[in-house]
Amino acid sequence: MRYIDSGTRSEDQAVAHWLQQELTNSITQLRVQSGFFSRDAVRPFLPRLAAMQEGGALLRFVIGSNDGGTVASHVRELVEALGLPRERSSLGIVYLSGAYYHPKTIHLRRNDGSQLAYVGSANFTLPGIAARHIEAGLLLDSATGDSDEILNEIAKAVDDWFEQDRPGFELVSNAEDVNRLQDDGILSLARPPSAPRPKGAGGQPPNRPKQTYLVQLQQPQQKEAVSTGAPPAEAPDDDLDLAIVQHAPPYPPYMYFSPSAEGPTVGAEALTGFTLGDAMGLIVRLSRDNDRHWRDAPGTANLSVPISAVSSIRFGFYGDRNRPRAEFPFLLRYVDDGKEIRADETPTGLMSYGYTKGDTGHADLRLVLPKAAITPVKAELEGYGTRIPQAGDLAILEWPTIEDAAFRMTFTDPNSALGTAIAGVWEADTKAERMASRGACWLPSGLSPKW
Repeated sequence: MRYIDSGTRSEDQAVAHWLQQELTNSITQLRVQSGFFSRDAVRPFLPRLAAMQEGGALLRFVIGSNDGGTVASHVRELVEALGLPRERSSLGIVYLSGAYYHPKTIHLRRNDGSQLAYVGSANFTLPGIAARHIEAGLLLDSATGDSDEILNEIAKAVDDWFEQDRPGFELVSNAEDVNRLQDDGILSLARPPSAPRPKGAGGQPPNRPKQTYLVQLQQPQQKEAVSTGAPPAEAPDDDLDLAIVQHAPPYPPYMYFSPSAEGPTVGAEALTGFTLGDAMGLIVRLSRDNDRHWRDAPGTANLSVPISAVSSIRFGFYGDRNRPRAEFPFLLRYVDDGKEIRADETPTGLMSYGYTKGDTGHADLRLVLPKAAITPVKAELEGYGTRIPQAGDLAILEWPTIEDAAFRMTFTDPNSALGTAIAGVWEADTKAERMASRGACWLPSGLSPKW
């Protein structure tokens, strides 16, 4: 058990610091109770929430709308962030007369069964979790000896709202429920005005020390969709980071765009700064779609990318369908126990399909595997009489970073030392249910041979 108190003005005393450290690929359950809520607290964690949805994690939020002050548009963003309607996501609003819903708890469960929680004064708002306000609380973790019984009670307190018939509780399953609660006055159209500050003897508000945020969380700004016929998005909050923007539907909230791109983004400019958590890329299973250049089949080889990785990319738009697109250098090699064969650098594109009207696809994200990179490596392997990569094999896809903004892909023989190592990670992640998607798992640091 650890006590945190942001009155010390130390970064590690903020709830957001704890969340950034603990909300990793190992988390399979997230439960939140918060008396007050604002979207700027959930936006920095959209990549993790998308990854958790894709991995089948349980997500449950119960938030208050005290005096009807919670903003409907903020709740709509939470609906999208939780993927509602979704079997393992739940959202509830508590609204009481003459009383506040006021708990502040966050509960996490890891894939090894251990659990941890925050219990304290910080609401799930940006000033709360990033500690512009002075907040205090306790951190518990069964992995360090804290009581499983107490941690189970923290989780159960959230679950009981969904499993018991309690007055003042409103279940939210979709955007239509949000509209209904707004019409009923339970949610508001806009943030209520702040109470006026008291004035001193001179008629002016007294001077008081100003507090800044202890933890700086990346905040996307909203922007009207481009040529989609969608209505303008709500005006953005002040002080948002203009380096990345969100576009109104049909694009999802975890997909980010460059505010100034007039075409596809390229290289380092195509990255948001969000990472893949504690992973350095993906281990992917080849399919009959993306092994086609290894077997001399016609067409384009596309690798489907999990949505849990999409928030690391800052897109521009491509073509008359306004497809989100980013372009990167692509490096390819083959490595086994006896040799390493490399191809020259080639360009590739990461593009999403199926969002705008009339576009084919199912809101999927595809990375092109360039034929120009595969063909010379294949020819050299054939010269050695080496087995050619094929559907069912595992390969490594290292993700671009700000420092090295290129996709790097490594193919290998399944029976090589590298092939055995990545198969072991794949099997362990499958068993632990921490896959990035059905076609990929996370690549731990240090597994890929150095380039």
